[in-house]
Amino acid sequence: MLRVAIIEDSKELAVTIKAHLTKQGIIVTDIANNGMDGRQLIEKRNFDVLLLDLVLPNIDGLTLVKNYMPRERDYKVICFSAFGKESVLTEATALGVDYFLLKPVDLDVIEQTIRRLCEHMAEPALDELFSEKLKGTQYINDAMAILQQTPEKIEQLTRSLYPEIAQLNDVNTASVERAIRHSIDKAWKQGFEQKWQAEGKYTKPTVGELLDYLMR
Repeated sequence: MLRVAIIEDSKELAVTIKAHLTKQGIIVTDIANNGMDGRQLIEKRNFDVLLLDLVLPNIDGLTLVKNYMPRERDYKVICFSAFGKESVLTEATALGVDYFLLKPVDLDVIEQTIRRLCEHMAEPALDELFSEKLKGTQYINDAMAILQQTPEKIEQLTRSLYPEIAQLNDVNTASVERAIRHSIDKAWKQGFEQKWQAEGKYTKPTVGELLDYLMR
């Protein structure tokens, strides 16, 4: 699912945009209504598209682009402006802004622009989100191999599945669960949260819930 953040001084407009995008299956991760809060929002970088008003209190949008965004970034920037001043648009374009929308903005146009800009962005596969460098990911793979042979062990995590994985890897049972939880935490921050939310679930999965999900 696409993730969008909004920096817009009009709280009413920001909430309206969020409601519209949410209905269309787009996640709005954060909203800021001034430049200072917008700077903190940018530092999180948990979005695919940033909707940015150029006129903001404290720090204006162009300054945010110029001073607080990396030139090489993995997200798109769509700027709102009530004024189509050519010099401002030229400077913003030179700084890497991807698109401009003049106010008043049309909600459907915002959505269409977001989707058009992101149509070539590939959603990471699940196995790309769980790092193979982590012990917990290895234990997840072991668990799936065991469950393919004996799926009933999904109901016996602590009594049967964890001990079997522990024996395979010459570790204690407690470290198996701890390592798997660590892998889930890491994957959650790398994009698994969005995949999980697409399933209509909004809290981080337990180990049992994850394994059940992977078995489908």
